[in-house]
Amino acid sequence: MKKYSKRLLALLLCGCCLLTACGQSDKTSNSSAEQTQAPAPSQTAAHEVVLAYAKQEGFNPYLSTNTLVLQCAQLLYTNLVTIKDDFSLEYLAAADVQSSGESVRITPGNTTFADGSRVGAADLAASIEAARASKLYGTRFAGVTSVRTEGDAVVVTLSEPDALFAYLLDIPVMKAGQTGEKQPMSSGRYSVGAAGNTLEANGWFAEKTTFDTITLNPVTAYDAIVSGVNMGNLSLYVSEQDADLAGNNICHTAYYNLNHLIFLGINAANPVANQPAMRSALNLGVSRRQIADKAYYSRAYVATTLANSRYPFLDGTHTLPADADVAAAKAQIESLGYTYDTATGYYQDASGKRLSLELLCYSGNNFKRYLATLVKEQLKDCGIEINLVEENDFAAYHEKIASGQFSLYIGEVKLYNNINMSPFFSASGDAHYGIVPSEALLGAYRAAKADLTAYGAFEQAFAAELPFLPLVYKNGVVTYTKQLKGFTPTISDAFYGFEQVSSVSAKK
Repeated sequence: MKKYSKRLLALLLCGCCLLTACGQSDKTSNSSAEQTQAPAPSQTAAHEVVLAYAKQEGFNPYLSTNTLVLQCAQLLYTNLVTIKDDFSLEYLAAADVQSSGESVRITPGNTTFADGSRVGAADLAASIEAARASKLYGTRFAGVTSVRTEGDAVVVTLSEPDALFAYLLDIPVMKAGQTGEKQPMSSGRYSVGAAGNTLEANGWFAEKTTFDTITLNPVTAYDAIVSGVNMGNLSLYVSEQDADLAGNNICHTAYYNLNHLIFLGINAANPVANQPAMRSALNLGVSRRQIADKAYYSRAYVATTLANSRYPFLDGTHTLPADADVAAAKAQIESLGYTYDTATGYYQDASGKRLSLELLCYSGNNFKRYLATLVKEQLKDCGIEINLVEENDFAAYHEKIASGQFSLYIGEVKLYNNINMSPFFSASGDAHYGIVPSEALLGAYRAAKADLTAYGAFEQAFAAELPFLPLVYKNGVVTYTKQLKGFTPTISDAFYGFEQVSSVSAKK
């Protein structure tokens, strides 16, 4: 059996809240040495907030892949930028990011560390270098060839143009010289308390905090977090897993947009599926809206473009249908010479052979299994017989995909926020199986990566070729106790707008 990577398993299976443990920089900071007395934090009396944390892992996500470390880091450290839920950028520790060809220039903002010193260019550069060296963030920066300071700015050199490089910078800022420590100085809303089991409001944070102190509760198992929130012993948990999308009646849920694309893979080696008119028929025959509503309980949104249509520069662009058009799908099938058999409800070729395709799905995930069944029903309405091939062993499922043992398959990829499509278009990509993009399509993609104004042309080129079918993008969820209200999480920050979160009632 072929070896498959942990990253590929995460991309296709996408179980992202793993409680597993897993760089460094010796540069000196150019942060201002001028310090004054920090303003006192808000004294608002509030209901206690209790978060799970990984006690032995520390608080530095550059040194760990534990998602609880990342969760705490979102309260402890300010990002260079944050991606809001409408996928617009909010500049934080970085005041500006300008991309020009292979060069990116980053200007520091007015963020301060907990000691009152300013976050400078050396701190931003050290944080980017630490992210590059880390297991959690390293792969997203694979296209970076160098990072250097230039006056009070950071210059990043890329191997190829990336107009959306700023969308990769939702990473925490730490002091140069501290990025290799388990508990670097805070640059965000909170600092770690003296005993190490609380987060204390950082008076230098620009906004007042509702909760002066957050209690940390050591947890070592994901199930313990879920049960802890349900029982009221913990205040919240964050998840991108399918199993958590339905929510429950005990807690509140706040959903946020992800770049997790659910797609229908099409094997270019299959003589039936690979016909352009058949790809068009499949595209017209599936109802993306029904998939979002039924398979994901409205916790996903339709992919009306390949790139996530939430991005502001794609506003109004729709190249893929949200709803099925059965009549148009049948017209495409009939253009290939198939005739409709009223007795069976399926199309057949000139020899009387039924139009039939196999659909491979990983049945170990109930959402994917239901999605596959739904696609089967939708395409049956178009006269296409779909035979489901269910595989409940993920390794066997992946092996069938990697070896081309499929006509169609249900896949999922967690795309980087700069809309990097190399998982599909690169020969070494994690989801390239069965995909043979034309040179024209690849050229349109490269043009779009270099210039956002070319994205419309790229989307048109993709829709004309359809090497695979984007179906829906998933949502993530913050599940939190009913004693709290007001969560507005985003893909970059589960605690975005945390200053507006409040207590419904005091704990009895």
